Amino acid sequence: MKELEEKSLPAGKVIYEEGGPGDAVFIVTDGKVEVARQIGDDHVRLAVLGKGAIFGESGVLRNTARSTTVRAVTPVSLMVIPKDAFLSVFRRENPLALTLLRALCDRLATAQSQLMVHQLYSEGAPYRAVRSIHLMGESPEMLSQLGSEGTTVGTLPYHVGRHLQPEEKTTVHKADLMVQASHGDEISPLHFAIENKEGRLIVRDLGSHLGTMVAGQRIGHFEEFSAADLSYGTTSIQAGGLESPYRFQIVVERALEEEAG
Repeated sequence: MKELEEKSLPAGKVIYEEGGPGDAVFIVTDGKVEVARQIGDDHVRLAVLGKGAIFGESGVLRNTARSTTVRAVTPVSLMVIPKDAFLSVFRRENPLALTLLRALCDRLATAQSQLMVHQLYSEGAPYRAVRSIHLMGESPEMLSQLGSEGTTVGTLPYHVGRHLQPEEKTTVHKADLMVQASHGDEISPLHFAIENKEGRLIVRDLGSHLGTMVAGQRIGHFEEFSAADLSYGTTSIQAGGLESPYRFQIVVERALEEEAG
């Protein structure tokens, strides 16, 4: 194919940027390249490609802007196939293959986008990028106590527990949110806390009797982990056992980019 072009680039050189035109397909003939995407403030590496790898075909086949940034990790040699030359092979040899490949690329692009969003919102929320934290009632028992608006979580750590029973004696300090508990064996006087741990937002079980469920996973002093990351959006929290009526939602709102900066 006479349209092919060989290109050598130094380490660190950007081959194309996210949002740029999909005007060529590349084959790595020597060296390595990094494929990455910018998500909010985060530079997320998707892959490192080596000799023999092909990249850039999705934007060409779908006729869309580049969805990633690719840069040389090491000095790299590339074979560059211009868009028209790449597409002409399919038009000439197998037009149906071109249609199928475009459909496949569309599906892969959608799946990748959903995966990246899931990764961003399921990992621990960086505290510097948190705009607000609200604690809401999820069960009827907690909705009746917190109301439909819930409560705003201010200074961290923020402790959740229950009022002491008349016969109880304890030296622990009072919780920031003290629940009126008819089932005192389910929720401890200090049950769980919302904390900033080394810049990450977490929920920590405070040595409660029955542990704390965070998004369906139990944490506690008798479990493998006593703390769990909080993600952006809504996370379900249950203090106590599976039948416990003390169910909450923690709503973490992400700050706008300029606010986080």
